[in-house]
Amino acid sequence: MRATLVQDGKNDLPEVIRSVAAEPSVNGVGVFAAAGSNPVSDRFDAALTELSVPVFGGIFPEVLYQGKRTADAAVVIGLTVEPTVSIIPDLSGPEAAFDAHLPTGVPDDGTAFVLVDAYADRVEDFVAELFSKYGVDLSYLGGGVGSLNLKQQPCLFTDNGVREDAAAFVTLDTTTSLGVRHGWKDIAGPLRVTDADGPALAELNGEPAFSVYKQIVEEDAEVTLNADNFFEVAKRYPFGISRLDGETIVRDPFEVTDDGTLTCFGDIPEDAFLHVLKGEEDALIDAAGEAYAAVADARTEETAVLFFDCISRVLYLESAFERELNAIGDADHPDVGALTIGEIANDGEGHLEFYNKTAVVAVTESL
Repeated sequence: MRATLVQDGKNDLPEVIRSVAAEPSVNGVGVFAAAGSNPVSDRFDAALTELSVPVFGGIFPEVLYQGKRTADAAVVIGLTVEPTVSIIPDLSGPEAAFDAHLPTGVPDDGTAFVLVDAYADRVEDFVAELFSKYGVDLSYLGGGVGSLNLKQQPCLFTDNGVREDAAAFVTLDTTTSLGVRHGWKDIAGPLRVTDADGPALAELNGEPAFSVYKQIVEEDAEVTLNADNFFEVAKRYPFGISRLDGETIVRDPFEVTDDGTLTCFGDIPEDAFLHVLKGEEDALIDAAGEAYAAVADARTEETAVLFFDCISRVLYLESAFERELNAIGDADHPDVGALTIGEIANDGEGHLEFYNKTAVVAVTESL
């Protein structure tokens, strides 16, 4: 794997993509672009559509390169292992048949990058379809692409240009070890979900969801929670969905509607039991270190360290996020990664999930 940092998305990125793809040892290209690099243009679309090797990638709030984060650059990854890239359109379509766009076979013990438009309506349905079709034959990693403006827009890179409301399923014949941890602590619950529709959480314990959540958060945070400050306060108090024998699924509430419904990144199952969680700086950083420790033994000189972490962890940790990055490997690591809007991974226990506020570390044998 060869990774190149590109500072000028508008002018230099198309030519770097072409140059990397033209190298004799390169059999595929990945492009992770930070939203601030503003890469989308006719020249960029042309660079994607004219390549002779498969290409995939997307726009993320921020990207990672050699142990550093950037909000205004892009990383171009030259892959020596040829990827099989499947693009799944209409990710919000209620009748969309995802299976029709998925490959019939995948490499045994292979790796799958899964990138989804974070603002599509059926991300969890798609993830469930992947697990139903391929089970634990693959190590899955990836997450939600898009920017933090809460609007759906073109964000997924394909050999047909930049797409929205779509997903990329990318398989490679290489082995990956995964560590998945979140580090958020319970402060209240369990609370039964008595009315929910996808990411819209209307009732907890038969009461308006915002009223229940507001009481818990205000008591702990000693602030008055309202629609105006909701995002700023709620980033410290996500929900956790309880699960047997696996890492808790964290869900980020980011908006409250006039009727007291909470909107989350990711679906909230009706009749599930939720806990309100709280972030503590040291606990989150320790959890990222534990995710790395779970896979550190797989590292060799030939492996690559990848890191998919939630942008909302950055918003919470702020300058302390540098400590989280320092917990992943050693100097100049992770090699590459992205700060995503939700993370996709299987946690080593057979579960494949769409997470929020969770650190996913991968050590990949060869790329």
